[in-house]
Amino acid sequence: MEKVIEIYGTIDGKRVSSKNLEEEIQKRVQEGYNHLKIYANGQHGIGGRLFFKKGKVLVEVFGAPGQRLGSMGTFGTEIIVHGSCSDDTGWLNTGAKIVVLGDVANGAHNAGAQGILYVQGGGGARCDTMTKQNPRFEPLQSWYFRDVGDSFAEFKAGGIAVVCGVNPRNPDNILGYRPCVGMVGGVIYFRGKAYGWSEKDVHCEPLDENDWKWLTENMKDYLVAIKKEEYYDELTRSIDEWRKLVPYTPQERAEMAKPSVPMYDFRKTVWEKEVGEGGIFGDIMEVDEVVLPYIVTGEYRRRIPKWENEKFNAPCAFACPIGIPTQKRAYLIREGKLQEAINLIYEYSPFPVTVCGHLCPNPCMEACSRNIHLKEPVDIAYLGRISENGKIPEIKEEKNKKIAIIGGGPAGLSAAYHLRLLGYKVTIFEKDEKLGGKVEYCIPKNRYNYEAFQSEIERIKKLGIEIKTKINVTKELFEKIKEEFDRIIIACGAYSPKLLDFEGIEHVTPAIEFLRSINTGNPIDVKGKKVAVIGAGRTGMDACVQALENGAETVIAIARRKPRSWGKEHEEALKKGVEIIWPKFVKKYDKNDGKIYFTDGNVMSFDFVMISIGEYPELNFIDHKGFIEVDEYGRTNIENVYAIGDVIKEGLLTEAIGWGRKVAYFIDAELTGKEFKWDNRNSIEYEKVKWQYYEKTKVSGVSPEEEADRCMSCGYCRDCHICELTCFEQAISRIEKEDGSFEYVVDDDKCIGCGFCEAVCPCGIWTMYDV
Repeated sequence: MEKVIEIYGTIDGKRVSSKNLEEEIQKRVQEGYNHLKIYANGQHGIGGRLFFKKGKVLVEVFGAPGQRLGSMGTFGTEIIVHGSCSDDTGWLNTGAKIVVLGDVANGAHNAGAQGILYVQGGGGARCDTMTKQNPRFEPLQSWYFRDVGDSFAEFKAGGIAVVCGVNPRNPDNILGYRPCVGMVGGVIYFRGKAYGWSEKDVHCEPLDENDWKWLTENMKDYLVAIKKEEYYDELTRSIDEWRKLVPYTPQERAEMAKPSVPMYDFRKTVWEKEVGEGGIFGDIMEVDEVVLPYIVTGEYRRRIPKWENEKFNAPCAFACPIGIPTQKRAYLIREGKLQEAINLIYEYSPFPVTVCGHLCPNPCMEACSRNIHLKEPVDIAYLGRISENGKIPEIKEEKNKKIAIIGGGPAGLSAAYHLRLLGYKVTIFEKDEKLGGKVEYCIPKNRYNYEAFQSEIERIKKLGIEIKTKINVTKELFEKIKEEFDRIIIACGAYSPKLLDFEGIEHVTPAIEFLRSINTGNPIDVKGKKVAVIGAGRTGMDACVQALENGAETVIAIARRKPRSWGKEHEEALKKGVEIIWPKFVKKYDKNDGKIYFTDGNVMSFDFVMISIGEYPELNFIDHKGFIEVDEYGRTNIENVYAIGDVIKEGLLTEAIGWGRKVAYFIDAELTGKEFKWDNRNSIEYEKVKWQYYEKTKVSGVSPEEEADRCMSCGYCRDCHICELTCFEQAISRIEKEDGSFEYVVDDDKCIGCGFCEAVCPCGIWTMYDV
C-alpha cells in the first residue's frame, strides 16, 4: 500500500537544515511512508542511507537539491529529481536507482558500488571516478544522455557507463579532457566524437554482439525513465555508431611494463649501498640470521581447518520461498533412499507436484550452483513431479487450540496443512465452491497436472480439517470467528483487479475474470477476435495464451516497461505467437471504434481488450483497503490475527506456501511457549563449491538417481572422503556417531594448516581460519 507524504525544505520562509531535513525523512520512512515528495532548498544528502524493513521507497525531489543526493543509497530506494543536481550525486551508491531529469554536476556516482544513475542531460567533471564492483551484485550503471566533463572515469575500477552523445555541449569530445586516467575495471560505452583518453590505462574497441544486446535491451528502461523514449530508434540504429573503452588486463599491463629488478639485486645494489650491510638495523643485530619454522602443527599453525557441515544453506534451498532442502533430497537418493527423499518434501509443502513440479518458475534452479558454473541446473522441477506418492508426516500430539483460516487457496491450505500436522483443530472458510484459489480458478489447467492437484487437495482434507465452502466472511462473521478461535489467519488472496486511469477503462475486461470464466466452464467468447492484453506479467501471459487457445485471431500484450513475466509463462506465450510491445502507454480505448490510442500518437485496432497489471485483496470484513502490513512472523495489527499470501503482497505460489508454513510454526511456538526456530542461514558462496569436479551432462529429468548425482551438494557433506584421502599428513578421519550420522575431525597434532582440505572439498564444507 502506497503511503505518500510531502516534506518541505523551507518552512514559514526559513530554510530547514540538511541535518533536520534528513532526520524528518528518516523518521517518516520508519513510520512506513514509502512515497516521499521532497521540496528541497539546497539540503545535502537527500534520499541517502534509507533503511526500511520491506518493499521499496520512492523519493521525488522538487526544487534545488544540494550536494551528495542519494549518497550511500540503498537497494529498494528510487529517487527521481525533477530538475538538475549539485555535486557528488549518487556518492558511494550501494544500490539506489537515481533518475535526474536534468544535468548532474561534478563527481556523479563518485566511488559508487551498486545501483543505477539515469541522467536526462549531461555530467560535470570527474563523474564515475573510483567506481567499483562487488561480483556478487549487478554492476553499477551510469547513463548520460548528452556528454560528460573532464577527468571522467578517473581510477574507475568497476561498473558500466554509457554516454549517448545526444546534442552534446562539446560535440568535438563528448568524454571531456583526458578521461580514464588510472582506470582498471568496468567499461564505457559511448556514441560520438571522443579523444585524449589515457592510452596507458585503456584501449578503444568496437562493440561485440553481447555488448550490443546489453545496450539495446537496457536502453529502453533508461529512455523511459528520463522521458526520452522517442530517441530509442536513433540510439540503437547501428552498432557501428558506438565504441567502448576497456582497461588493460593485469597481464597486458605486465607485458607493457618495464622489467622489474629482483629483490635480491635491489637489496645488494641499491638498499645496502645506501644504508650499509644488513639494512637500517644491521649495526645493532647480534645474530647473523633468524630461522623461523616453516611447517608447524598444533597451536603454532597460522591457519586451522574447520569442518562446517550445514553451516550455510545451499543456494537452491536459500532461494526457495518454502525452504525445501533439495541438497538433502539428493543425498538421500544417492544413499538409495528414494522414498525418504520423496517424503522429505511433504515436511515442507503439500503441493510438490502441482507447484514445485509445474507452476513454480523455480528460482531454486536459477540459483543452483550447476546453473551458475555450468549453465545446467539440477532439474528440481522434475524431482517435484515424481513426488506424487509421498507419505505425509504423522500428526503430532492433538492440541485443544482452534485455528481459523479465511481462504482456501495455496497459502491458506499450506497453513492448514502444517497446523493440522502440529495437532491443532483447523477450520477453513472459503468463499468459492472448491478449494484451491487461483490454481483452481485462474491458472490454465493445461499448465499443470490437475489430477495430481486434486489428489494433493484430498490428502489435506483427510487430515481432519473442517472445511466450510461458499462462506462469504462478513464483519459480523469475522467478529464471531474471533470469539470462537484462538488464532485467525487471513489468506483470502487478491482478486480485485488493478486498473489504469484512461478514458474507456470501463470497457476493459480484467484478465483474471477471463481466466476464471474458462476454468469454470463458461468462457468469454474471443473467437476470431483481435485481442489486446494491457500488462505483460505472468497472469497477462496466461491470458494471452488462453485467448489464442480459445480461438483469438491475434493477441498482443502491451506493457509500459520491460515485461515482468519470465520463465514458463513467458516462453509459452512467445512460442504460441503472442507479440509483446513496450514501452507503450494507453491514452484512450474507444470500444465503438475498436481502437486503442497511445500517448505516442499511435493507434491500434482491437476487438477485445483485457487488463492484467495485478490485483488487490478484498478485505471489507476488516474495513481495510489494499494489502495488509505484517511483521516478519505474519502478525497484523489486530490481536491474534495473521495474514499470508497475496493479501500481503502479490507473489509466487511458493511464497504463499512458504508463508503458510512459517506462520503455522510461529503460531505453534506462541501457543506452546516454545522458542520459535527458523532456518535463517545464509547461502554458501558459489566460490566455495568446486564445480570442476562435475561434468556437463546436457540431459536432465531422466531419473532421480542421475539428478541426485548431478547435485553439487552445496554446504552439505557428500561423504566422499576426498579430504581424508588427500590430507598428506593423515590428519583427517571420519567418525561414525551413534545416531547414524557422521563427521570429519582433525588431529591438531598432525595438521599443518596447509589448506588442502578446503581446496579439494567439492561441497565447500571445509573452511580455513587465520589464527
